[in-house]
Amino acid sequence: MASIILPTFEWTRSCEQLARQLEPEDELLVVCDHEDDPVANADLPDEAELLVAGEPEGCSGKANAVALALEHASQDRIVLTDDDVERDDDWLATIKRLGEEHGTVTAIPVFTSEEYPFKLFEPLCLVVASFVVEGTNWVTWGGGVTFDRREIDLEGYVADLRRTVSDDALLAEYTDDVVASRELVSEVRVPGGPRITYERLTRFVTIFYRFAPRRTLGILGLFAAVAAVGVVTPLLVAVAATLLAYDRYRALGVDRRTWLFAVPSLVLTPVLGAAGILRPTFVWGGRRYRWDDTFDVTIFE
Repeated sequence: MASIILPTFEWTRSCEQLARQLEPEDELLVVCDHEDDPVANADLPDEAELLVAGEPEGCSGKANAVALALEHASQDRIVLTDDDVERDDDWLATIKRLGEEHGTVTAIPVFTSEEYPFKLFEPLCLVVASFVVEGTNWVTWGGGVTFDRREIDLEGYVADLRRTVSDDALLAEYTDDVVASRELVSEVRVPGGPRITYERLTRFVTIFYRFAPRRTLGILGLFAAVAAVGVVTPLLVAVAATLLAYDRYRALGVDRRTWLFAVPSLVLTPVLGAAGILRPTFVWGGRRYRWDDTFDVTIFE
């Protein structure tokens, strides 16, 4: 049994996939911003409760929604997820089982798109997810993460959610050990036009930078150094980067050929990284945010 928290504006196919997997003692907390959001009039399952979070103040809409739902959750096992995750038929059962076995467990995201330019960055997102999410406790992924509320300072987590942007990077600050499972490699299909790609990727960089600036700069420096070496030995670097991407695709069981875009991903990463750190604002979920420090968030209408 678990309390599953699902922030969403509308009832999507992903939400339907999740609803079909609920067990009788599970509760599904569906959280929207306003009473006139489309999901407020959707035909929700019997296990679901609709919560209206209202406009966020000093935090992101996602963090505001998660904070409210945590205050209403009745179960000890918490599952956080999103409305755009592709789920196998046993996705929910698997994440609950792994959570009972290991404590805090995160799925590994694979962001895909059929649009450019995001398609060029699929290898970047997958390789970073493979090494950062799977290999460290640096971040969890809010599209699929579970924890036991008794094992963290829940009151502190809720309070901090209401003054930051990223619910998942913040959760990693409250847990000592995170297990990333290859049983939970989750595809997320995203729009990939120029503007939305820029907003998404620079937001990712900003999240990393706000919670771990030195490590973020170190990773960006590594990408820049490899790209610089590629100027001298382009063939060697191109082959090595492509083989690394191919290996990570196979390791996570991802059957796509976008690993072939490893070189443009490598070349463009330092540019996007610098933009994510230096740009003053970003857009997420229809709101523009200025995020000056981990717990210093301004929302612009």
